[in-house]
Amino acid sequence: MPKADTDILIAEMERHQLTAAVRTDTPEKALKAAEACIDGGFRFVEITFSVPGAEEVIKGLSTRTDAVIGAGTVLSVSEAKRALKAGALYIVSPNADERVIRFTKKEGVVSIPGACTPSEIYKAYEAGGDIIKLFPFAELGGLSFLKALRGPFPFIRYMLCGGVTFENFENYLEARASGMLIGSSVLRRELIAKEDWASISELAGSFVLRRDKWQGENIPA
Repeated sequence: MPKADTDILIAEMERHQLTAAVRTDTPEKALKAAEACIDGGFRFVEITFSVPGAEEVIKGLSTRTDAVIGAGTVLSVSEAKRALKAGALYIVSPNADERVIRFTKKEGVVSIPGACTPSEIYKAYEAGGDIIKLFPFAELGGLSFLKALRGPFPFIRYMLCGGVTFENFENYLEARASGMLIGSSVLRRELIAKEDWASISELAGSFVLRRDKWQGENIPA
């Protein structure tokens, strides 16, 4: 992916705000869960490498023109290689492995490493991380932690991972981060167990509608 395209992808991610993090016990459920989120209006979907057969799920989704598919829980360069071969357009990790970051950037793909301390966050940024995933966000202090970080690091882009609910969603939008990862607020364990994809799509749609309403009221045309 050329540099210009990665800039466009980041801008789109920031505009859409929502990224679904899909984590299931079978590839079939992962595919259906991802499709339900996309049908509900999510444009960004991350398939975690904790999903059995994650590469095949990414490959199956990567041909869609209405979604941008990434790989999550990428812990090694070998996993990053497999993810990119399958068609992932961004690489997300819970940690900041400089080898994974540098490989991802060498391949011209958006890098979203995870970090939780100021030192880790800055090192991940220095290594080439495009957006730093704050994980686990709620446990770190949530939005007050983000506000504190922006004092010394206003130039770093942040992805918020954890703690978002439908009730506090507007507070997360007001933080104007580069985006947020949505997991159990939409991909509820009981719905996945019942394979109730329609309800997951409906939940995804409720977040999308609230985002659109908030952006219409708060972002100049």
